[in-house]
Amino acid sequence: MAVKTIKFSIVFLVIVASLGSCYYDKKEDLYISTCNTAGMTYTKDIVNLVNSSCAGCHSGWAPSAGISLGSYAEVKDCVLNGKFIGSVKQDGTASAMPKGGKWSNCDVSKLEAWKAAGCPL
Repeated sequence: MAVKTIKFSIVFLVIVASLGSCYYDKKEDLYISTCNTAGMTYTKDIVNLVNSSCAGCHSGWAPSAGISLGSYAEVKDCVLNGKFIGSVKQDGTASAMPKGGKWSNCDVSKLEAWKAAGCPL
């Protein structure tokens, strides 16, 4: 009887310990990082964000949904009308972009800082 109790206790402790080890935190919540949004410019900061996650679908001769983000003027116009930021924030005000992913909070902050600064080239 004592052997069964010991086995049960061991199994119980293993189960309890394994349940405590499961969690689903987001990387952004776990690591404190700084996001420098000072002095954002299109050529230094924004173009890289756009090219890496937007230009593949939203540039060229037939951009997706008729929205072209292949140039400074096109990105600036889209940012100033508010839809671009709503898309990358995925806040429900515009179609969530990029499809199958999401910009980091820092990248969204950079875009917002660039807009607030008047979209400098």
